[in-house]
Amino acid sequence: MILGIDFGHYSIKIVVINNKEIYSVGEKTIINNLSGFDPDKLEVSHWQSAFKELCDELNINIKKVDKIISSISGSKVSIKPLTMLEMEESELIEILNFEAKKHVPLDGSDPVVDYHILGQNPKEIDKLDMLLVATTQKIIKNHNLIIKSCSLKHPVFDTDPIALLNCYQYNYECIDNHVDVLLNIGLLNTTILVYGDNQELLTREISIGGHQINLDIMKLKGSDYSEAENSKKVEGVSIFESDNDSESNSIQISQRNVLSDLSDEIRKTLRYYMKSKTGLSYNKFYISGGSSSMPGVVDFLNSNLNVEFEQLNPFNKLEMKDSIDNASKYAVSFGLAIREMDKD
Repeated sequence: MILGIDFGHYSIKIVVINNKEIYSVGEKTIINNLSGFDPDKLEVSHWQSAFKELCDELNINIKKVDKIISSISGSKVSIKPLTMLEMEESELIEILNFEAKKHVPLDGSDPVVDYHILGQNPKEIDKLDMLLVATTQKIIKNHNLIIKSCSLKHPVFDTDPIALLNCYQYNYECIDNHVDVLLNIGLLNTTILVYGDNQELLTREISIGGHQINLDIMKLKGSDYSEAENSKKVEGVSIFESDNDSESNSIQISQRNVLSDLSDEIRKTLRYYMKSKTGLSYNKFYISGGSSSMPGVVDFLNSNLNVEFEQLNPFNKLEMKDSIDNASKYAVSFGLAIREMDKD
């Protein structure tokens, strides 16, 4: 039995796979009363309590779980594609540690480095393409505190962007000379990932998510966090549309910029990726994450970017007993579980 856990700042989402079938899927909000919610004030006990409640609701016995995989937020890790000469592993690690220090957060602790060799570079046969994944010891330690509090033993640590990519690769295929775009809108950040077979991988974290949208709704409506979250889920993008009142109209137009800013950052990323590419085109655009279910957000992005986003379905190839609302919010937790499925 494999357990993939997405410890988010709004909720915990888990996917359990047993014998290559979906055993259980579920979500639990971390804070019951969102009125004064502040993600910066979350404590380990909040995740611990929510995880226990979720396991009880889904009748999951942790002692029967063979493999546990959790992920660290993409904003806390650096994922960089590199092309390097073949060399001894000890020399490679030394170079990667030096490279990692350029990208990981400066929190006073040493970098933690991992890498994955993708294969031989198609243009330079004496070089290898690889992915550098780096974070810091402090970030690992803080994440491990949550893991231990939930009585989880011997977990595998992954990252949100890699889990998202695993989910995509399991369920979809990319055609030659094209790349697909994955967009995962979380609470604090939006992950954008561009991937194609034998193409450069790009990942980027945009500091806009459901939390920033809620804050703008609070300013606009004078509401508390819980009311803003409900307005986001019910009214969606339309809450930012202007009315006939000139004073409130100017406020509403400015508040709509939170979504316009997101759209602008996505556009910049897509243009940057294609800047030096020839004979390559965008193919499919997939969207996922809890905040991607905000009514009207997909149409808003489609209209502003002139593309066609479709919801990424983590369970596209695995049969589900029951239907799931907004299945795309489980993209990360499914991607975590699926990485160990073939080894099960």
